[in-house]
Amino acid sequence: MLAPRAVALIGASREPGKMGGRILRALTSSGFTGPVYPVHPHAAEIGGRPALRSARDLPAGVDLAVVAVPPESVLSAVDDCAAAGVTSLVVVTAGFAETGAEGRTRQNALVEKTRGYGMRLLGPNCMGLLNMRPEVRLNASFSPVFPPAGHVALSSQSGALGIAILELAAERHVGLSAFVSVGNKADVSGNDLLEYWEEDPGTRVILLHLESFGNPRRFARIARRIARQKPIVALKAGRASAGARAAGRPTGALAGSDAAVDTLFRQSGVIRADTIDEMFDIAALLDAQPLPAGRRVAVITNAGGLGILAVDACDAAGLFVAELSADTRARLQSLLPPTANLANPVDMVASAGPAEYRAAIETMLAAPDSDALVVIFTPVDPSCADPIIAAIQDAVARARAAGATKKPILACVMDRAHRRLPLGVGAEQIPTYAFPENAVRALGRVAAYAAWRSQPAGLFWGFDDIHLEEARAICRTVLADRGDAWLTEQETWDVLHAFAMPAAVKSLARTADDAVAFASVIGLPVAAKLASTKVQHKTELGVVRLNLTTPQEVRKAFTDIVGRASQTLGADAIDGVVIQPMIRSGVETMVGVAPDPVFGPLVAFGIGGINVDVVGDVRFRVAPLTDRDADDLLHEIRGLPLLAGHRGRAPADMDALRDVLLRVSRLAQEVPEIAEVDLNPVIALAPGKGCRIVDARIKVANPQASGAR
Repeated sequence: MLAPRAVALIGASREPGKMGGRILRALTSSGFTGPVYPVHPHAAEIGGRPALRSARDLPAGVDLAVVAVPPESVLSAVDDCAAAGVTSLVVVTAGFAETGAEGRTRQNALVEKTRGYGMRLLGPNCMGLLNMRPEVRLNASFSPVFPPAGHVALSSQSGALGIAILELAAERHVGLSAFVSVGNKADVSGNDLLEYWEEDPGTRVILLHLESFGNPRRFARIARRIARQKPIVALKAGRASAGARAAGRPTGALAGSDAAVDTLFRQSGVIRADTIDEMFDIAALLDAQPLPAGRRVAVITNAGGLGILAVDACDAAGLFVAELSADTRARLQSLLPPTANLANPVDMVASAGPAEYRAAIETMLAAPDSDALVVIFTPVDPSCADPIIAAIQDAVARARAAGATKKPILACVMDRAHRRLPLGVGAEQIPTYAFPENAVRALGRVAAYAAWRSQPAGLFWGFDDIHLEEARAICRTVLADRGDAWLTEQETWDVLHAFAMPAAVKSLARTADDAVAFASVIGLPVAAKLASTKVQHKTELGVVRLNLTTPQEVRKAFTDIVGRASQTLGADAIDGVVIQPMIRSGVETMVGVAPDPVFGPLVAFGIGGINVDVVGDVRFRVAPLTDRDADDLLHEIRGLPLLAGHRGRAPADMDALRDVLLRVSRLAQEVPEIAEVDLNPVIALAPGKGCRIVDARIKVANPQASGAR
């Protein structure tokens, strides 16, 4: 499909404004190295080329046919192509699944027919594809733009946006190896392209513009593997739909579709761009420069204000403005004028010329103080711009020749003639940005990716102490008897025990005498809580009593809780009162599972307690979790200092919390009937003391209702 020996255009047209005319012009003007065969039922010649009346008349060796006929004629065109031995199709025609039920039926028939013939299908409703490699030079699309050849592959789901993307690639001088518009993704998908580009020696960076995920689980597996060798940059449209939430439940209310996209990308090592422009900012850096070894940044500038902007951008991007060593400062002092500021950013002042830029760049690239260098130049005298640009290029070439090859360099040139044009240094290109913030933002994304890639791959843990069938039996029985429902207190605790989770000791009291007896066995002081599947926030309902130190207090608490619940909920909603020991130390955290209709179960972790939905300090990962995913969750929350030991308090047992996260992830994966889990609080004790699940809610639902399952 991407490197055909010959191409046929079904639906070629003499009229340049029609789709068949635009595609023919693109095919013939790009310099395609093979023959192009226009196909039209009535024309003998189109565009100076002999036209064939039917695809059945094509000679042998036509690997690709571009189909640009009305939707009702597509299926017969497929039959004709198959008869001629064509093996791949690009169907640019619209009017399929994107139009509704009738179009979806037509698309299903198209897929069935092409698969029956053993063909591969791109589209329908797509822009087409381009291969910029010099030995191919294929433009099988309706794009008038044919970007320069390079090492960046790009897939877009949107056809109309694809032209704008290609124009921007040409404008930014980002060389492409291939561009593919997948359209409706009826057959060839983004996942297929990822695997193709994984093995393509001409591709070093992969860019994805996504509107939806066909198979997010497969995408995660493929991307996680490929990103360890080749960077993947993705622009996911549809952030505004993040309001699609599982409202009404504590864990579900904190999760949204956009949060799921973020977590999927983060787990898979995919770099997320917020705009098309940023996607090319990142791609230019990845394609031209080595990955940074860390997050320390040095900045050279001839304008102090721009240096300050770069410092602020570093802070926002998770980068650190490196402190320069005494040796580096001494060398700069010997090379730069006395007015220069030798702190970082190194401000050479407005009078800096080629000699100053050359000296500062060579020094900073060789110095071990930083992992990346940002060079800012704003012309004070336009006549000096070209000499300074030449000095920047020369300094980089000299530093590289002297052995400083591992540090990326980015340029910000505030000059209209050079803005965003890469600066050539032999085989190396220095990516150039219009403003310091653009350069630093791209560097921050790349540094985060480099850190991900430098870490060992995570492992999926197995457990030999879980009783999977026991948990499945409980959930399936509840689902069969009560339908979609929350488990009772006892059912919930039985599931947790089946997965060997550290549930706090508890007893379910049906009478006040039971409560007093259980408290004496557990040991005072105790806590008393209503047991009911109808209550989400027990504290708000006033059915929780803490620090009960005498049998009389336990008896009164039982009576008060039952009385209040009876008035508010009715006696039928009361399952009993839970008696638990008081846990006086530790950090309250929460662990949960939230459903996502596309990505499946999301595992949540954050600071817990009664204000979890107000504080919102919760992060997510897509199940299943590796041990590295669990560690990232633990260290990503804003409340990490509480777990590390805040103001003299003992730190939390992070190993125990990781174990709970991995077990919950396994539970969500192995028992698909489980729709939601809310463990809050999970009290993390001191290191070596473990953690305790104090309160828990589990909901079961029909797994067939979720396509992500």
